[in-house]
Amino acid sequence: MGKMVSILSMQRVLNYGSFLQAYALKQLLLEHGAEQVYFMDIQSGKPLPGYSLKKSSSLFRRIWRILKIVFIGKLFCRLRDKSFKKRVNESISACFPMLGLDEKPLKTPDIVVIGSDEVFNCCQLSPWGYTLQLYGKIPAVKRIISYAASFGHTTLEQLKKFHIDTEIGDALKTLSAISVRDENSYHIVYELTGVNPQIHLDPVLIYGFQKEIEGMALPKVKDYIVIYSYQGRIKDRSEIQRICNFAKKENKKLLSIFCRYDWCDEAIIPNTPLEVLAWFKGADYVITDTFHGTIFSIITHRQFGTLIRLTNVQKLTSLLCNLNLSDRCISTEKDMDVILKSPINYCVVEDILRKEREKALKFLCENIYCS
Repeated sequence: MGKMVSILSMQRVLNYGSFLQAYALKQLLLEHGAEQVYFMDIQSGKPLPGYSLKKSSSLFRRIWRILKIVFIGKLFCRLRDKSFKKRVNESISACFPMLGLDEKPLKTPDIVVIGSDEVFNCCQLSPWGYTLQLYGKIPAVKRIISYAASFGHTTLEQLKKFHIDTEIGDALKTLSAISVRDENSYHIVYELTGVNPQIHLDPVLIYGFQKEIEGMALPKVKDYIVIYSYQGRIKDRSEIQRICNFAKKENKKLLSIFCRYDWCDEAIIPNTPLEVLAWFKGADYVITDTFHGTIFSIITHRQFGTLIRLTNVQKLTSLLCNLNLSDRCISTEKDMDVILKSPINYCVVEDILRKEREKALKFLCENIYCS
């Protein structure tokens, strides 16, 4: 008899990476032992000090922020950014039926899979705050595992600072199996539980989306570079100048996805999250500073470079190192042109992915069938 599985993840977060990793994990589970797969929403917890999304009620502070924007001449740019972000969010949320987010199980699931993405990252701004549900405190469910879960930029020192390390460790100890996606998460789990978790790649890499990519029509636009980032995160003037200089030298247009920048030629909103992969596939180059932007580049076999920042250094260096792609890291000391033009041996990458897929699917199959 097939198993009923619930995924506890960040599937309602409005970005393409969260959507596609949720889609990929659901497909992997359905293909390897699960009869039905549903999504479980995150229960609200409490915000940790300094990580509250509640906005100040001070009218003075709101007026002061507006005056600062007007004073420095960025009002219209901010309004355009806000309008673009609103349209992106509406586009992604309109595709939630593809995931079946509002479908509800009729009984308690046989197994809950926590992950993937930064479900363990409590030291960040989020709508749900800090909740032990994400570490396995889920009543009535007999078997709970994590898959490729990440603490993101949260450190063990931060957990100890907020005095939540012990209760997180106790919750993690109740999991039937623990899988993480990076070295930082591995070490935190080991320190808190004494358990050596398995390390697996993100579901987007494991699923691969090859059938979907092969069936996609590529954009009619040619000769372009994809810029994939969170809005406002590429703001260093020298970094922007380096990108623009490279595009001019290569005679390529700069097309931004998921973000809007005045220095790009056009901001693209794909019709569906899956169509994001078509825009990546048609690109001559990709420049990104996100985890999933890097993954989208890899599964579409693009020439790419990843901008490294303090907030992404742990997860991105771990990902790229595991795939023998450490040379794709772009920092202020490295020549962007050389990195982007340097050929990538995707035969080596695919060989690593083949082994990682076997390992990940073995983990999922064993834990679904024995539940």
